[in-house]
Amino acid sequence: MLVYQSVLVVSVVQVVMCRAGVSLWPRPSPSWTPVAGRVLREALTGPLSGHQVMLMVDDGVQRSLSLDLLLTGLTSPTVLLHTTTHNTDNHFTTQQLTLSQDVLLVVVVGTGSPWLLWSPPGWLSPRVVLVLVAAQTCSARKHFQSPLLQNTPSVALLCLNHKPQTPEYSTYSVMTHFPLSANPEPLLLGTWHPNTFTTLEDLFQDQFQDLGSKDLIVTNSVNDAPLVFRRADGEVDGICARILNAMSFWLNFTFNLESSKGSSVWGERGENGSYNGMLGQVQRGEAHMVVNYFTITHQRTHDFDYSISYFAEGFGVMLRDPPPLPQWQSILYPYTGVVWASMVGVVILVTFSYYLTSFRGLHLSPIESFMIVLQSLMNQSVSQEPRVWVSRGLLGLWLLATWVLRVSYTSNLMAFLTVPALQAPLDTLEQLANADLRLCMLDYGEFVPEALATSKHPTLSNLGAKMDMVPLVQTLAYGGEEGCVELVVSTTHAHVETYSYLRLLYHNLGHGGQVYPLKEQLYLGNLAFFFTKNTPWKYKFDIGMRRLVEAGLVWYWYSDIMQDDSDKGKLWESRLPVLSLSHLQGSFLLLAVGGGLATIALLAERLLQPNTTSP
Repeated sequence: MLVYQSVLVVSVVQVVMCRAGVSLWPRPSPSWTPVAGRVLREALTGPLSGHQVMLMVDDGVQRSLSLDLLLTGLTSPTVLLHTTTHNTDNHFTTQQLTLSQDVLLVVVVGTGSPWLLWSPPGWLSPRVVLVLVAAQTCSARKHFQSPLLQNTPSVALLCLNHKPQTPEYSTYSVMTHFPLSANPEPLLLGTWHPNTFTTLEDLFQDQFQDLGSKDLIVTNSVNDAPLVFRRADGEVDGICARILNAMSFWLNFTFNLESSKGSSVWGERGENGSYNGMLGQVQRGEAHMVVNYFTITHQRTHDFDYSISYFAEGFGVMLRDPPPLPQWQSILYPYTGVVWASMVGVVILVTFSYYLTSFRGLHLSPIESFMIVLQSLMNQSVSQEPRVWVSRGLLGLWLLATWVLRVSYTSNLMAFLTVPALQAPLDTLEQLANADLRLCMLDYGEFVPEALATSKHPTLSNLGAKMDMVPLVQTLAYGGEEGCVELVVSTTHAHVETYSYLRLLYHNLGHGGQVYPLKEQLYLGNLAFFFTKNTPWKYKFDIGMRRLVEAGLVWYWYSDIMQDDSDKGKLWESRLPVLSLSHLQGSFLLLAVGGGLATIALLAERLLQPNTTSP
């Protein structure tokens, strides 16, 4: 490790690729090295100043270049890569360096082509690369065709331009290229001078200003509303499709939506690190990207490139509406059990109080006092007016209280008769875990069943133990989701699927007014597009998608697609039912009970009291 003043110089990777015994590091002409060192020094103190720099110097150039003098006094952290050890297996055997994507890579080469340009390690993904050729000859086209420069967003190549007899008066040409343009030839930006190229924007051009009409292959499943779905006219629509249309117009590319292949649609990671399904197509390079419901997970970030999140959603749970309460309960429903019990207690207390206050004036019996209290509760006038003011005040307060009770009872009874009253629905996952319902999910390769089954949380593990998988059937309109829908309608299961898709699914199948989604969602995550690893133009999608999200277009598209679902219950709720005998069975039951009690009382009165004729 060499430590310079204000400079971090670390020996990190010690690898040289050797094939057939031929060295890739030919020694350049020493007379041109001081010129390259001067230009390198001007670049490090000029446009590269203030940025983290990874410096790799050709082994032959480094022998003729005074690194101590070159790196002294720099204010930016600089990491120096040494290459002194051979490895014919092309693998790194030493500690790999992990750096942020903001690192600027500077490569000083001679007449050869270093391994770093042609076999870059997977952990190396700089956003800019500067290649300085410290040799009289410079093959710009060959350097630009190297994998590292092809996959870097911004590159600059410095080659000798003017070669006089005295090397110190030589000048360097600054070049770049646009690999996806119609003319991928090197583009001359000008002659190097520190006063001309003062900033990074002056030195580095965006290689992917547009994608040059590139045809991108996008693997997807069209049975994933509202993200991707096929409309009635056969056209593919959805949030992801609209994002792709907007991005293609801005970045100048075309795209082909290819349906997923294989039995596992989404994609699962095998023990060897390979994926199947749509993620497998992207991993193998059969597709450039994948859309649909893919959340950002730790494992996926390691195996793929991914865009910024454009939407957040989890897995919802759809349940059948609880059956309405029996109509005979209409006489009890307006009040809760506590209110009914309180009313009974208050009637007894008022009866006893009225009996005590009216005993002297009216000489009422307890039964007569109870009947007077009950008359006002049944909306009947009081038969006897008390003479004592205390009794009058008590009776007046009771009449006012019974008026409030009668109005509230009648209003709630009318509401119960016209709008079906449902049992209390399930609101939380904990309630669902303790209920008798089982869970149902389509078996298409999602992680939810395994995650629930292996969860250490008691609620989630209970849900995982009750999960039933329905097979994927490609010939059905919804791939087999119909099986779970039937189980939900039969009130034996709850359906687990992405939240918005569940709502649209039951609306399209005509069950929107019979089900409701659970308020809580499972595994809420951030949705993103996934690309093959080290996709060079992925950052352009980040820029465009961030603009679409911040402008509110993604949410507007979501609301537009879900509009039909938000209106699905309005017609059902606006239908006022026509009252029938079944709605009034509670009232008729009360009438029958009252008539029966009255008949019994009349018969008892006739039997117990002798029949006398008044004179």
